[in-house]
Formats: sequence, C-alpha cells, structure tokens
Amino acid sequence: MPEDDTGAPRRPPRYREILEIIRGRIRAGAYPVGGNLPSEAEFCAEFGSSRFTVREALRRLQAEGLVSRQQGAGSRVLRRTPAGRYVQAYGSLTELLQLARDTGFRRISLRHLAPPPDIAPRIGAAPGECWARLRGLRLEGPEARPVALVESWIPPRLAHLAPRLARGRPPFYRVLEEESGEVITDVVQETEALAMPGHVAAVLGAAAGAVALRLLRRYTTGRGTLIASFNWHHGGDRFIHRTHLRLTGGG
Repeated sequence: MPEDDTGAPRRPPRYREILEIIRGRIRAGAYPVGGNLPSEAEFCAEFGSSRFTVREALRRLQAEGLVSRQQGAGSRVLRRTPAGRYVQAYGSLTELLQLARDTGFRRISLRHLAPPPDIAPRIGAAPGECWARLRGLRLEGPEARPVALVESWIPPRLAHLAPRLARGRPPFYRVLEEESGEVITDVVQETEALAMPGHVAAVLGAAAGAVALRLLRRYTTGRGTLIASFNWHHGGDRFIHRTHLRLTGGG
C-alpha cells in the first residue's frame, strides 16, 4: 500500500476500494453475466458512500469492459474479466446530455477564424466564413484526467455566445438552443480512426501520430448548423463507441 509523508500506509481512494469489491464479485459470479448490478442507490447504502463515488467506480468498470451502463436501465454485466476497453453508450439526446454532465471540461482556447478547407464542408461552413472555435479538454474521474480533446465550432450567427460557452462546460448545444430559440432537428455523428495531429497529441499526453478516434457531432436546426464538435479520444485501439437506438411502431 502507498505511504504518505509520515511513512504510514495510505488508503486507496474510496471509489477504488468499491471498484475492487464489485470487480471481485463479478469475477466470482456473484453478479452473473447478462444480469444487472444493484442500483447506484443500493451501492451507496451498502458502502456508505456518495453517488459520485459509486458512479466513478461503475464508470471504471465500464472502462474495463465489464459492464455497460444506460440511463434508466442500470448497469449490466458483460463479462467476468476486464477487456481493456473504454465504452460510451447512449441512444438519445438525454443520455448524451448525461454523458456531458458526468465529465468535466477545461477550456484551452477560443478563437474566431475561417474553418480549414477540410473542415468547412463537414460542419456546414461556407468558404471564408468566420466561425468561433472553442477548444477544451474533457476530464473524467476524481483525478480529472483528460480523456478527449474537444474542438467545437459555432457558426457566425451565434459566435457572440462563444465567450459564454467558454466560461461554462458542455453540453454547449443546450445553451445555444435555449439562447437562440432554435430547435434541434437533426444530430449527425461520424467516427473516424486517425493519427493524432501534433497539437492533439500534446494536450492528451500521447506520441504524435498515435491512434485516436475522432467523433464529429453536428447539431442542426432549421437555420443550419447550431454547433459542430470534433472529439479526439486518446486510445483509439481501446475505445468502443456504442449507439443504441430504440425503435417504436411498425414498419
């Protein structure tokens, strides 16, 4: 066990203790594959811990590929041993909103410039238009470790709201939707495996050229793009991005 400055053994973080207990139960079959874990509230009561602490332990289990988590459906056991995968799963804007709430954000820069030629058509920008580009790090866990670089592009008609976004945290689309009165009609997501550019690798602490997954999410209204964000995720060889769509009705 690590020692503190006095030489006395230092206890691991509480979420780590809870993580190891639940992981051990999964390995032993106490929580069978295909079944659900107890709820966050039940774990909070059992361990005498906050919801944030329990949620962090469950998030780590999800990152290991042991469980899947979906809002309203709880945590389901996927396997008994870690798979070394980081999983994001959601099937609605509500679940996407929860993802943003569960992670932190640290601003890096805010600039107004014309999107590069390879970016402009992807986000719906006309040649030469000046958009606002907000860069920041998505942070996870008590250690606030960076898990993604976010590059958000805001169109000219809404660029005056960019400083407000820079002082806050995602989900930015919700702020823009409320301030503009525009209603989101479509969300398009594209996922690519790419070599990290130098500026991405530098802020994520990776080697230039390392594999990353770049997710583009473009939110549109009747007036065009509301916001488009590129999310660069470190560890493209360990990342699973899952979208689950629930269909209703016939056809």
